[in-house]
Amino acid sequence: MYYFFFKNLFNPFFEKIIKKRKILDYRNDLEKSQWWSQEDLFNYQSQSLKELLLHAQNEVPYWQGVFQEKKISFDEKDSPEETRSKFFQLPITEKSDIRKNKEKMIANNYRGKTWTKATGGSTGVPLELDYNKGSYEWRVAVSQRGYGWAGCEDGIKQAYIWGIALGDIGWKQKLKERIHQFLLRRFYFNCFSFTEKNMAVCLNKINAYKPKVIIGYTNPLYNFALFVEKNGGLKFRPESIITAAEKVHPFQRDKIEKVFHCDVYNTYGSREFMLMASECPKHTGLHVNIENFVVEIVQPDGSPTPTGEMGELVVTDLHNYGMPFVRYKIGDLAIASSEKCSCGRNLPLLKDVVGRSLDMILTPDGRFVPGEFFPHLLKDVRDIEKFQVLQKTMDKITIKMVCNENYSEEDQKFLETEIEKVMGKEIEIEFQLVDDIPLTKTGKHRVTVSELKL
Repeated sequence: MYYFFFKNLFNPFFEKIIKKRKILDYRNDLEKSQWWSQEDLFNYQSQSLKELLLHAQNEVPYWQGVFQEKKISFDEKDSPEETRSKFFQLPITEKSDIRKNKEKMIANNYRGKTWTKATGGSTGVPLELDYNKGSYEWRVAVSQRGYGWAGCEDGIKQAYIWGIALGDIGWKQKLKERIHQFLLRRFYFNCFSFTEKNMAVCLNKINAYKPKVIIGYTNPLYNFALFVEKNGGLKFRPESIITAAEKVHPFQRDKIEKVFHCDVYNTYGSREFMLMASECPKHTGLHVNIENFVVEIVQPDGSPTPTGEMGELVVTDLHNYGMPFVRYKIGDLAIASSEKCSCGRNLPLLKDVVGRSLDMILTPDGRFVPGEFFPHLLKDVRDIEKFQVLQKTMDKITIKMVCNENYSEEDQKFLETEIEKVMGKEIEIEFQLVDDIPLTKTGKHRVTVSELKL
């Protein structure tokens, strides 16, 4: 009864009348487009790409300079093939390009109208980025569709084993969030403080709430599954589990499915773009949301990686007109699939996505802190340019940081306070200011590294 009321009355009124957003309209369109032919999807994506590039050509100083340097000009009359041919001649955008040129990347006709967020991501390089209202609406719509494949809809009972907002939050904002979560029927549990005691509390609350879907960071979900298995199991059966933030490995999927007696749905997203790909009930790969993104898999020299081989993910956001992200190297590796999913959707598949490895950190008082906590925290300190967290012993972690000249004692105190909240007082935190953090032999940057055997 509640879901019927929420879906047909409250949510449309809230989204369309109160917030004046188009999320529900986009979601409705996306439910149809997933069944289109490959040709229709290709043409739709190409048209969206052309409109974005024409906008960048007319309104974005940074891209105007790039187009002029490459002697590339986009035209309304360009065919889909012509648009893509010119598009693939553009250089790949690195995180360093955004750090150096962010202001020039904001569209002239969107200045003062964009929202700013920061990401530490899984690369250890904090980054600020802007996006516009329309882009946000598209991102939410494709996320709702992807989660919907797992039976997860706003208005049904959901439990999130998730990272909470850090820092001091005003009581009005807290109250607003709690009301919002209550109406959406979302129960959140902070996975940044997963002690045995807190996992027991979480288990009791989930057994009492009986959510239809459980969503969580992969490693905390896996550890929670191990705890549940040892402590009597669930008293109900959820319909599905959705994993996020990190790749779910086969051994993790098997354990989670065994403990919770339901299917696990893998997803792939990022703070820059939200959900980019997700599994359908056939579990043959991750369907890419190509109505909202152009996703490429390239070799180190920028050339396309053959299907079935691993390469670097490069993403173009088709609806961020505020600060266009064009051929942006996100920092993850992926393998494209040549299969066509038997579900009937013609959205292309990723066979696998490999993000940066984020080891769990263990504290002396028994807390399992997911590696995602540190990018989540350090993204809020603008003057940290790169970081790495190392744990060699139970009672100490070392945080190496490359900072600019504006890094202050106030920044340091903020970090110390927030880390202590999550990790307790028994673990020593050593901050090391360094000139650089070397990559691994394979050219990767490991953000959290634990040498403990968990």
